[in-house]
Amino acid sequence: MYSRPAWPDATAVHAALAPAHAVIEERRALYRMALELLAPGHEQVAPSQLDNPLFRFRIGEALAGRLPFAAADDDLDAVVTDLPAGPARLRVATGAGAHDLLAGALRVIHAQSLSTRRPPRPLTGDDEVVATVAAGVRKVREVSPDLADDLLPHVGLLVVLDPETSGGLVSASSRLFPGLILMDRPASPYDVAEAIVHEGAHVKLFDFAITRDFLGADVAEGRVFRPSWSSAVWPVEQVMAAFHAYTCLAQFGEDVARRGETAQLGPDSLLSRARERATEIGAWLLGEEDALEIDAKWLLHALMSDESGPEPPSRVTRPVLSGRYTLDPLLRIARVEATGRVLAGRPGNPPELHWLDGEAAEIVLRLSRAPAGHTPGEIGAGRADVLAALVDATLVRATRRTGVPSSSDGTLRRKGT
Repeated sequence: MYSRPAWPDATAVHAALAPAHAVIEERRALYRMALELLAPGHEQVAPSQLDNPLFRFRIGEALAGRLPFAAADDDLDAVVTDLPAGPARLRVATGAGAHDLLAGALRVIHAQSLSTRRPPRPLTGDDEVVATVAAGVRKVREVSPDLADDLLPHVGLLVVLDPETSGGLVSASSRLFPGLILMDRPASPYDVAEAIVHEGAHVKLFDFAITRDFLGADVAEGRVFRPSWSSAVWPVEQVMAAFHAYTCLAQFGEDVARRGETAQLGPDSLLSRARERATEIGAWLLGEEDALEIDAKWLLHALMSDESGPEPPSRVTRPVLSGRYTLDPLLRIARVEATGRVLAGRPGNPPELHWLDGEAAEIVLRLSRAPAGHTPGEIGAGRADVLAALVDATLVRATRRTGVPSSSDGTLRRKGT
């Protein structure tokens, strides 16, 4: 058994990586930039649409190169009820048109599950269900207010499924439709509260994954985890998601126990087993952490109270040549006010997106204001390794007074040749 000191507060760990409001602002910046690259001239969309799981699916599939981006009428306003959730709100599918609007998403998610049943249908028009969901939101905020405020902003839509079509599903979320939570008809407010924590942890982790350095897909390929309580075989991405969810569930379960309300939990509750499972999964991940990128490693060590910490990434040591350096002229940049980080985007099929922070963000912002570029000396001798990394990423190009950059890899072609 992995031994460690007292478990940390997951909300404090999350905030140390990035507060919820900052992650949301960065996530919206990413989708806004992606839309600009995928559909130049497209009208700006409201934050509610940037948070819409159906819209995020279209953007995500286009960025992954699986589907072309196409216009679609997937606005949720007419089919949802907005429930107050502290500083956030929870959108719940309640309108009669929800079935038609969500049918495509439910077919895709259903196909992922390899089920032979028909796709599930939303349960709408049931005032009792809406009241139970609202009570569940209040319950999670009463029991774990910091955890609720940390996770709920990442939830874009909750859909309660018709139990005659749900196939016994308790709750679920899908990376293809980020922010979407599915759950069976809840029997009690605690069913809703636990689903919000469980699936909210998943959707928060996904938002971290698209705004921070998280998963090294190539290195992780072929590695699997076999939990002691199941015959399942999980790839690293699923292991990290399960670890994070069980960690948040364990914290919620401890808060429930302090209130003396454990007896109110449903028969499918995972809270009593969450800490043990989080520990087992986390111990395995610590032994396989080279499959994770730096921010995921940091989150793992912090949540496991492992004081050894991850090894910092190696820095680029290639020398920087003399001359002047400019941004790739195709590059578009956006600075996120909440964090000072910079998102750089470049058209392509699919487009490229790069998150930059610290000195890298400062250099790119400075070069964006200098069409003629800067020399390494003007940028700063102590920043040579950062400049070299930007050149390696082809975001910055080198030129000389007698040459012009011929491609985004920084090579030179003499005038007249």
